[in-house]
Amino acid sequence: MTIFAVACTTKQGSAPRPGGVANAVCPTPQNMPTGFDYPQPAATVEGWVTSADVARTRQHGWNLWAGLNSIVDGKPIWQSWCTETQAFAPDPSVTAKLGKTEPVVATVPMRKFKLNNGSTSGADPINFPVSPIYAVPQPVIDRYKGTACLQGSTPADYSLSNGPTLQNNGDVMVAGVIYNQPAYDWIRNNKLYLQSTLNGMVPPPTQTKQMPAMPDGSIVLKPMMWPVAAGGFTALPIWDDPASDDGAYAGFEIQKKWPRAVAVTTTPAAQVIPSSVTFLHGVTMNGQPLGPNTYAKPRVVGVDRFYNYKPDLSTMAQCDRAILDASAYYAYGRMFQQGDYLVLVAMHIMTKEQPAWTFQSVWWDDSSSTSPYAADRPNLPPSQAPGPWRNYLMAATYGIPAGPGSNQWPVAFNPYIELAADHPIKTNCMNCHHRAAWPASSTEYQAPGGPSALDIFALNNAVLNGKIGVDALWSISDRALASNQRMEAVATRK
Repeated sequence: MTIFAVACTTKQGSAPRPGGVANAVCPTPQNMPTGFDYPQPAATVEGWVTSADVARTRQHGWNLWAGLNSIVDGKPIWQSWCTETQAFAPDPSVTAKLGKTEPVVATVPMRKFKLNNGSTSGADPINFPVSPIYAVPQPVIDRYKGTACLQGSTPADYSLSNGPTLQNNGDVMVAGVIYNQPAYDWIRNNKLYLQSTLNGMVPPPTQTKQMPAMPDGSIVLKPMMWPVAAGGFTALPIWDDPASDDGAYAGFEIQKKWPRAVAVTTTPAAQVIPSSVTFLHGVTMNGQPLGPNTYAKPRVVGVDRFYNYKPDLSTMAQCDRAILDASAYYAYGRMFQQGDYLVLVAMHIMTKEQPAWTFQSVWWDDSSSTSPYAADRPNLPPSQAPGPWRNYLMAATYGIPAGPGSNQWPVAFNPYIELAADHPIKTNCMNCHHRAAWPASSTEYQAPGGPSALDIFALNNAVLNGKIGVDALWSISDRALASNQRMEAVATRK
């Protein structure tokens, strides 16, 4: 089942794009189908929060996940939506002025974005100061040196640019940020792709301010994919939710935190079962090699257990291919080849059904029917909701406190996304996203006396003084932070 297209094309039978911004790449985005509990009025969602109805919020989150993967023309509907690179692209007239050799895509990996936006010090840091280092593999350097896909002047500072469809996460995972039509149009119509727009909204140093909120009906997604080698067995570490939090980095590279893995194969009917699987190549931590990590007697699962995609490398953009090559090298020690797959391992889902957004995040697991994170999954008939959506687990947070009278939100995170982004286990999606602001920096978000990673706090908290809040969307401040400066100068002279 396809999960990601290299370029979105016009789909027969799609509703015509009403008003807004024309976009040649994703011209006919699909709407969420009826029958999946969406959309809900803000008052209804806020009623769930007021009554602390956790089960109802989780039922809604599961419906969203199933509905997003409704198939149109053989693809999930969200695949027809626009990517962050498309949403933050310069106007065509600006691109023409820049010249063909100028890179106009972000060059900072998501992993580094997170470090830019959270403190690494104190008793309760939002980010850990020591985490794995993914240097661009030498074969990738050799293949893409001299292209806009490889940025930097020395191996120590090399990084890969984002492609038109895929994003460089700075580790094994292949990332994306996806906007539905209302969210995409809001960014384009309000020129939120320009630093100058955000700079013009920044309040005085002693005040806080939020940008105009995204419109009702906005949906923003962050899919994360894992490469799978054709004809073999690829290790995918599994998060079994250890209760301990030792105050150190706990991403999927740390085998003592992720002691189990499955062996994912493109040929599930294979008769040979591997005695072990290995992953993690060319990665260091504290200056020492980290991995390869070997898992004995893994459970074998086919790619059909995931939402999956077999890229056609002959039609793929060069910078998208570079990201795949690096990801495959980290995972199984060679470049991505034709016939290899991507499988969807995780996804953040945000919907503007209340002013504070709804937050739900899913990840794949081989025990998806018994985990507590499977709670409240609705029994939707396969005729309505086919596909492997039931093979995923979910965390959700809509603003309900951790308990009666608590001043904290509960722990709610995606192990593949937050832990690999240097965040601690004791993290809450809403707490993190409500810190999103411009200018993006580090110390203000964990200032002495400021909110911890679980504290409930208002959007006018003093830690956001002198910043413009970007309606809980890190993608806006992250992309503005990484924007090409010459592009910005040309765009503002239009």
